[in-house]
Amino acid sequence: MTIKTLALTTSLAALIAPLATSAFAQDGTLDEVIVTAQKREQNIQDVPISVTTVDSETLGNFLASAEDIRVLATRVPGLYAESSNGRAAPRFYIRGLGNTDFDLAASQPVSIIMDDVVQENVVLKSFPLFDIDRVEVLRGPQGSLYGRNTPAGIVKFDTVKPSEVTSGYLSASTGTFGTSKIEAAIGGALSENVDVRVSGLWQNQNNWIDNGFTGEENALGGFEDLAGRFQANVKFSSATEVLFNIHARELDGTSSVFRANIFDAGSNDLNAFYDRDTVFFDD
Repeated sequence: MTIKTLALTTSLAALIAPLATSAFAQDGTLDEVIVTAQKREQNIQDVPISVTTVDSETLGNFLASAEDIRVLATRVPGLYAESSNGRAAPRFYIRGLGNTDFDLAASQPVSIIMDDVVQENVVLKSFPLFDIDRVEVLRGPQGSLYGRNTPAGIVKFDTVKPSEVTSGYLSASTGTFGTSKIEAAIGGALSENVDVRVSGLWQNQNNWIDNGFTGEENALGGFEDLAGRFQANVKFSSATEVLFNIHARELDGTSSVFRANIFDAGSNDLNAFYDRDTVFFDD
């Protein structure tokens, strides 16, 4: 299975007010949680919407072992994600509301928003997560701000935006089954009115599941996922700026494995039919 995607998006907005400073509570000093659930930066306590946030550090820990976007399932209250197409086409549920139809053209009641642009195509919803500033999960209908296909809610991703300050990072990790991950980003001012940022991700895992029917070793379980993003923030005036966002991805991998009949009725224990390293099928 090989998937290639390329997308160009733009976002137009007025200048955003400076970030709020820290707030104080009776039991000590607390940092304010700033969200953009209503398309403007606000203290989460001032937003009349059920919102859960995941910061970049926490998300990075979730994704450390080359996980895909489904890693958010069960880690955010009320949010679940699954797929019948491996890393390529996830389905999201909020408070149990979603669409079990695995057709790639099926409409989903949970929308994925990346930098204020709706990723309606199910393949775009699986775009790898890297160089992310924060994740916001908004529960409940969001049609007034984010469109018709949001009766259950939205999962909103905000990437790290270009800025005048030069910054970047490089991280790498490795694990079992040939699992490897390299993530990097660099950005800064290109001119007085143009800031840019380039970021990329490479993830890989070797095939490690044997096919007991054909005798083929290491037949399934592997993938190679390569993705990149280029952003340019152009300031046209003191009140208007445009963010250009180009992202591309190439995914190549074997079919995902779905296990059946591995539990006996009335038991929570895996039965003798389950073998983590072997499946039987006629290809």
